[in-house]
Amino acid sequence: MAFEPMPEEPQNPVEEATGEDDTLRAARRRMLYGLLWCVGGLIFSFVSYYFTEAGGRYIVATGAIVWGAVQAVGGLAAYVRELRSRGAYAAARQAVVLGICAGAVIAGLGYASWRTVHADDVEFVQTEQHYECPELGLRLTLPAGFSELAAEGREETDSTYAYRKVSAWNDTRSVMVEGHVGNLGSEEPVRIDGLTSTLAAQAIEFLDGGLTHSGEIVELGNARMFRHVGRRAEYPGWNVVLYDLVHNESLVSIYYYTDSDDAAAEADAFVADHVEFYLE
Repeated sequence: MAFEPMPEEPQNPVEEATGEDDTLRAARRRMLYGLLWCVGGLIFSFVSYYFTEAGGRYIVATGAIVWGAVQAVGGLAAYVRELRSRGAYAAARQAVVLGICAGAVIAGLGYASWRTVHADDVEFVQTEQHYECPELGLRLTLPAGFSELAAEGREETDSTYAYRKVSAWNDTRSVMVEGHVGNLGSEEPVRIDGLTSTLAAQAIEFLDGGLTHSGEIVELGNARMFRHVGRRAEYPGWNVVLYDLVHNESLVSIYYYTDSDDAAAEADAFVADHVEFYLE
């Protein structure tokens, strides 16, 4: 009995089925490289944000993400178009389905990264805000474009003075005013000029990222204040202006954070225009 030789198995079943040649391989390479650039850009952006300290700057690899997506879509379109021109409709449909699945995965990664980066985003108030604290004798007026004013504090106890604090922020600056009610006593009037040594030591400890301007007395609005300018190691991207003043037998502090290089001038203008101290 004579036996017919068995047909040889094709070395590359996909190439045998689709007739894949340099044209299809080039389209597939373009598609894969695009996916790598897109996913790599997303991962790099997420890692950059995750390892950035609070207040620091992070990098979003927009160019890599967009360029990679364009290349991947273009490669897929060229691959499917070539398959259809050869009559390999089943392979073309399979490529489209795989492309849709890959796109869904990338979109999910992108959305997860966006949610992580913007998880703390808030809507800024588009109207002027007002806060008044009779215990400290101060009024704060915020222009539009800040977060909603957040006020907190505690009442006086047998061992502690009453405490009041108010704060708000936006993408470029932050302001906070705080004070302990009546902690300087009323027997002898206390002036800020007599507290400069103690306050200077406290400012150096607080501005642990370094002082830009040492303490100086400034007159802002109707108040005499002791001002320091510097940075905090915890927030390296921000310049900080710290004011201390004596009012209503209380030591009051104002903290102004800004990304401006001219921090002192900006803070002086803001405090003079928006913070008012009064006597009951």
